[in-house]
Amino acid sequence: MAISAPLLTVAIPTCNGAVHLAETLHSILSQECEPFDLIVSDDCSEDETVPLVRAEAGERARIVVNERRLGLAGNWNQCVSRCETPLIAIMHQDDILGPGHLAAHRESFGRDNRIGLTCSASTVIDDQGGEVPANVIERGGLGTADRIFDSEEVFESMAMGNPLRCSAVTIRVAAHRDVGGFDPSYRYVVDWDFWFRVARHWRVAWLAIPTVKVRWHQASETHRFKTGRADLDETKRMLESLFLDDLPGRFALDRLRKKSERRLARAFLNRAHDALGSGQIDLARNCLSEAVRLSPQIVGVILADPRLALQMSTLGMAPRLARRWFSVNR
Repeated sequence: MAISAPLLTVAIPTCNGAVHLAETLHSILSQECEPFDLIVSDDCSEDETVPLVRAEAGERARIVVNERRLGLAGNWNQCVSRCETPLIAIMHQDDILGPGHLAAHRESFGRDNRIGLTCSASTVIDDQGGEVPANVIERGGLGTADRIFDSEEVFESMAMGNPLRCSAVTIRVAAHRDVGGFDPSYRYVVDWDFWFRVARHWRVAWLAIPTVKVRWHQASETHRFKTGRADLDETKRMLESLFLDDLPGRFALDRLRKKSERRLARAFLNRAHDALGSGQIDLARNCLSEAVRLSPQIVGVILADPRLALQMSTLGMAPRLARRWFSVNR
């Protein structure tokens, strides 16, 4: 009996990922579903990533070693370019797939050929595998029930923040091709920008049962965000492009833009508070100014909290005094 060609590829773009990669590979290789391809695209690792993949996966994995470092978006696009199936799941090197994940995604795409993304809910784990509380990092997601969203239906949710976790998403390769792939001009919002562009033209399937564990630890980019504002500036640039090019005439544009700007202003305010606490006064003042510029109503949020009002007013008018009073590293 002839074996049908696989319809799905699992791709792991790696770079110095040896610490958790064996657990990630085990979670993929133990999936009970139709046959699938496995690609590991290594972005010039300097650790034991490639030997580990060979030892753990053997001939099950097709290993691509990049001649030069491509970066996040470049390596993700490389995975898709090497893919020989109509569907691809791009998996972070330290995340974990739960039982039945791939089978559920494969079944989802079979229901509608206009689905460009199938996404599952996820839980968040720390470096040791313990669950991180939702009040520490948001879970994201698109609701508590399975649903297929028509193209553009998820725009409002996406304008408020990235609701999807990359390892919990499977992509139709035709959708990736349709929107031009992941944008290498972004570093922090690569996936978020891509979801937006796919959702313009394709349907999005949401599976509400968590089947992926997403790793959040000290080596992740998330922990480095608070040392600057690059992630927030990227978010601002992406949203400005969205409202300029994608949304006019399709939504209550002013309402959605203002709502999005208020949320981003709150993120800049939070960054200002964190930067003040760590003694980064220039960063704190810049973030505070950006928060007020984005949404002048943020002043009301500040004034509603007497301690925050004292901190931010002192920061604005007497930065040296603010450092002396409020910085842990003064």
